[in-house]
Amino acid sequence: MATIVRRDNKSGVTYRIQVKTKDKGSGKITVHSTTWKPAPGMTEKQIQREVLVFADKYEQQMQAAALAAKGEAFMSADTTLAEYADRWLERRKGEVSDTYYVNLQFAIDEIKECIGGYTLRELNPAIIQNFYDGLDRKEHTVVTVTGKPDAIRKRMKATGKRLKYFRYDLKFNSNALSTAMRGEAVSMGFARELAKELDTTVEKLFKIKEERKRYAYETMSHRNRALRVILATAKRQRLVPDNYASADYITFPKKPPREIDYMNDEDAKRFYAAAEKFPKINIKTAVELLLLTGIRRGELCGLEWDDIDFENECITIRRSVVVVKGKGPVTKDPKTTSSNRAICVSDHLLKILREYKAWYDKYREDMGDRWIESKRLFVQTNGKPVHPSTVGSWVERVCKAANLPTRGVHSLRHTNITMQIMAGVPIVTVSGRAGHARTSTTTDIYCHFLKSSDKMAAKVLESIFEPAE
Repeated sequence: MATIVRRDNKSGVTYRIQVKTKDKGSGKITVHSTTWKPAPGMTEKQIQREVLVFADKYEQQMQAAALAAKGEAFMSADTTLAEYADRWLERRKGEVSDTYYVNLQFAIDEIKECIGGYTLRELNPAIIQNFYDGLDRKEHTVVTVTGKPDAIRKRMKATGKRLKYFRYDLKFNSNALSTAMRGEAVSMGFARELAKELDTTVEKLFKIKEERKRYAYETMSHRNRALRVILATAKRQRLVPDNYASADYITFPKKPPREIDYMNDEDAKRFYAAAEKFPKINIKTAVELLLLTGIRRGELCGLEWDDIDFENECITIRRSVVVVKGKGPVTKDPKTTSSNRAICVSDHLLKILREYKAWYDKYREDMGDRWIESKRLFVQTNGKPVHPSTVGSWVERVCKAANLPTRGVHSLRHTNITMQIMAGVPIVTVSGRAGHARTSTTTDIYCHFLKSSDKMAAKVLESIFEPAE
């Protein structure tokens, strides 16, 4: 219980509040003290009541602080799931990547919104099953922001602000600016930034389309995994009798069949031919790298010139660039340990890389003081690393040049892997080049193509052993 001592001095009456806390582990006692001064005009009765209230709150605060310092503040079955999840996440902060941490934050926010008010003691399989079922039905709004090229040009002319002003004076994302000027999709953040600088509204410069969509299976699965891991920790700490978020108690939605977006032989050849003739050498080099090596978008954006070994004819993947909500592009280690790898490249691709290097060096020299050094292969017009979303617009432009439907960046990776499988490249080699942690990852994703390859093998064996006529 707090000790309260009245003090009369020249400045008036004050009360000294003293609290003792004890460390249960070591037995050490710590003394905390503070001073409380009555407000002017308070009666003696009011003072006596208020000083007791203040002392009680102060004692609770000191005890809570002592427990928190020892990590004991949430070691109770009467702690709410929201409080426990926040504490759990704080402990993981230095252990996981920025991307994973942000994804966990979103998952925990959803968990807290739906079932965060329950104490750990109150949780049961029915509550958690209801949460999962609700996620399966839940929808969210997807906003697509597409530039109006004529409106943007007209507004730029009216304000006297040219493209060079945005690129070099304001340091705008030049690739996003070019994307908007082509009438393609950009982020809402960029749209707002441009509209503000041109002193107008986003709606006048961009088309805004809103759609209601169900959560993707991967999004729901991430929320499910987050809750399972949190309750697994609580179980180890004996705060819950069992992990009610595990498959022993919960029925999860079935994973839908994975559809792979890839190009058939004819489309891939048309795409490749269009890339070969594409006038911008940076775009040509980027899309051919994607198609001929199968590397991921983030790995392409993370490539630096030191990663290209012209002598040994290989490229080393050492880093990846991902977009973290609230932070923008972040450079991190590759997706898995196996993703850190060296990939052999063809003579033709090396020739393209040498041509691009010569162009790159000359362009950097011509830019002079305006160049921002980054060592990255693919950069904006001022040398800053290219934004990952820009790579998608590059692929779209080559698709358009080839008169093909628009494809995503990842479709080039799928195309590369499926073509290797169909050509009979050993699955261990395919998996290694792809940077998959296990060959089973490759076989699970591309099982359909492996079956086709298996039929080809059967026909080859049959032709070998079939008696000649």
